[in-house]
Amino acid sequence: MRTRPRPHHVSRGLAAAGTLAFVAWGATVLPATADPAGNNGTVKITPHAEDDGVPQNTPHVSCAFDIEWYGFDQGADIVSTVEFNAQAPTSDVVISTTDNAPVFVGDDPAGGGTDLDGEATYTLDFAGAPDPQQGYHVAVTVRTPGSHGADTKRKVFWVSPCDEGPEGPPTS
Repeated sequence: MRTRPRPHHVSRGLAAAGTLAFVAWGATVLPATADPAGNNGTVKITPHAEDDGVPQNTPHVSCAFDIEWYGFDQGADIVSTVEFNAQAPTSDVVISTTDNAPVFVGDDPAGGGTDLDGEATYTLDFAGAPDPQQGYHVAVTVRTPGSHGADTKRKVFWVSPCDEGPEGPPTS
């Protein structure tokens, strides 16, 4: 008796069908997790008071802006600290902020990255000249000890100078 190997396209089809059957079985038998493993949590920079519930970054904001935390793990000790640093081409500028309190973000399970865990408004003051077209180039470092994965998140964005008309810079 002589046997012939299956053509490659038949073998690939059977392998694909088996994989799909296993994935479908896993989706119905394995419990869904609301707190995914891995590097949970992200931070987003948004214009002040423009809350739309959608995790998205705005690369150019005014001197008053919001940071939003999404998808962090649950826990009483899941608290973020925030630090701002100047970046080139405005790296010689000194940045200060009046409110830099820690932000609690561990109220609920991670939820896959789209659940809002916290929000804080920051107003930055700058000592030094802005870039004439972009404003100030700023890096934010958010540290959240106790979160799964990377405890440190970073974003780089541009901040417009505050309009210091007769009443000074805007307040939040």
